[in-house]
Amino acid sequence: MIHAYLPQGNEFQRISLDPGNPLPEGVIWIDLIEPTAEEEKAVDGMLELDMPTREEMQEIETSSRLYREGDVSYLTANVLYHAETPLPQTTAVTFMRTPRALVTLRYADPLSFRQYVARAQRQPGLRSNPDAVLCGLLDSIIDRAADVLENAGKDLDGVSRDIFGYTPQGEHESADETDLEDAVRKLGRVEDLTSRIRDSLVSLTRLIAFLNLTMAEQRGTKESRTWLKTLARDVQSLNEQAAFLAHKGNFLLDATLGLINIQQTKIIKIFSVAATVFLPPTLIASIYGMNFQHMPELDWSFGYPLAIGLMIASAVLPYWFFKRKGWL
Repeated sequence: MIHAYLPQGNEFQRISLDPGNPLPEGVIWIDLIEPTAEEEKAVDGMLELDMPTREEMQEIETSSRLYREGDVSYLTANVLYHAETPLPQTTAVTFMRTPRALVTLRYADPLSFRQYVARAQRQPGLRSNPDAVLCGLLDSIIDRAADVLENAGKDLDGVSRDIFGYTPQGEHESADETDLEDAVRKLGRVEDLTSRIRDSLVSLTRLIAFLNLTMAEQRGTKESRTWLKTLARDVQSLNEQAAFLAHKGNFLLDATLGLINIQQTKIIKIFSVAATVFLPPTLIASIYGMNFQHMPELDWSFGYPLAIGLMIASAVLPYWFFKRKGWL
């Protein structure tokens, strides 16, 4: 699918292109979404590109993701999508900066792209030229990452309250085993999400640095270079926030596992105390349950109540001792 965008008065008009159609005049952004081989070939011919394949976009070497061929700069970054679902994902997006238009190649539909289009309809400065479109898209991707990190921080705060049992009134309620298991699952999802955001931010850091250098060499507009510096600072701050959330998540995971161990220890302690309490009565009952002929106590008239009393006393005394020591 090929979408071409061009400013038309107060609107940012989108046109769907077929492979055989010529490129309309005034187009500043061409967006390819899961293109066919024919569509890729058509755009290559329009702008004299050598579009990377999907396999090449997945490569992790910096030289394979950020490079220049003549007047065209090829920039690939990982962009987060499906962040609200249980399975957040990242997808490789390639930005091709040409003198005539910006070309984007992607195989998913991140929310940040739709947010940029909506913003560009309201703000003409975001669609003034191809570099403005590129900076606007990067800004939208970074804003989206910031929103996801904010939500992840709120999720961690909620998990923290669940783990340590603090209510809004400042009261404390002990979390049961079910709550702790649910907390571990939530922490796993937040960790997966933050790790994907950090992966995206690392790729954006490299992309912005390369793009800033390219614009300096190719005399990019002053506004775009200033914007890139702002984006670089934003990405750095988000990297720090993501690192903080990762550290907090690890702390909460350690705390959760520690509480689970404490609960298991309490259960084991109860069984140990029960075994200790009932061991002496069992011993007494076993002794007087033997069938030897010569056992003087068997002839006592008070032998039975005496044995019962011994069993009760041997059970109560260990329990009283443990209770006095504070072990129960």
